[in-house]
Amino acid sequence: MTRKILVPLDGSVTAEAVLPHAVALARAAGDALLLLRIVTPAEISQSLFWKTTIPQELRREWTEAVLTRANVYLASMAERLRATGVHVLFDVQPAEDAAAAIVARAGGETTIGLIAMTTHGYGGALRWAFGSVAGKVLHAAPTPLLVVRSNGGARLPALEASYRTLCVPLDGSTLAEQSLIEAELLATRTGARIVLLSVVAQPADEAADAEEYIGRIANRLRADQFKVTTHVVAGTPAEQIIRVAAEEQADLIMMATHGRTGLQQLWLGSVATRVVHGANIPVLLIRARNGV
Repeated sequence: MTRKILVPLDGSVTAEAVLPHAVALARAAGDALLLLRIVTPAEISQSLFWKTTIPQELRREWTEAVLTRANVYLASMAERLRATGVHVLFDVQPAEDAAAAIVARAGGETTIGLIAMTTHGYGGALRWAFGSVAGKVLHAAPTPLLVVRSNGGARLPALEASYRTLCVPLDGSTLAEQSLIEAELLATRTGARIVLLSVVAQPADEAADAEEYIGRIANRLRADQFKVTTHVVAGTPAEQIIRVAAEEQADLIMMATHGRTGLQQLWLGSVATRVVHGANIPVLLIRARNGV
């Protein structure tokens, strides 16, 4: 059964910034894209802000008009994306809460293996406050998440991104190493180089152990014909991850979540939170599972 990448869109060019990356991952894995447009009552009301009193019949007609426009938008976007060779589905879904609907859709369809979305949206009168929606999804997402920063409003500069270098931060835990599984799969499909990174607090105390640990993993990957670069650096983890990824010209940072609460814990003040906010490249957050 074909796996799907769920791509929530609000109709803004900011939300569309995720599409080249979703296309690249879908093509690499043979996945389909599922474009999802949530239409909320708040959006309907905002689009009728010039009316002080709204007859029920007018509200129904206007709601249908908004849903029709959303369908036309997704149909047009799907047609454009299909030119890349990717199978594209789309759906318009009325819902009270956009974030809750996205999470429920991802959790309710077993074929959805990834959510891909931008961190910030347009936020205009007829749009979601997309940054808020993304934050709520990050708290509760049941699948891995590809988080992409907006491109400043440029509409789809390219239909497909390229992944030549993957940055994979590791802290020595088996949970963190679960990001390697996804990194190896993506590198196998794209030929990407893998940059292994360990950030230590005190070079004198921890660097030797970290060098041995990273070296052992690198040797295994090289034996499997992967291209690997390693870094062991001292400093603040988030800052060093962002710096090394930039210096290595990485196209993607791949990080596993930690803790019993998964992405919710991750989003509340952790290293990955700061990486998501600070990195200029996409970040793939992978929910680590105990016992894997």
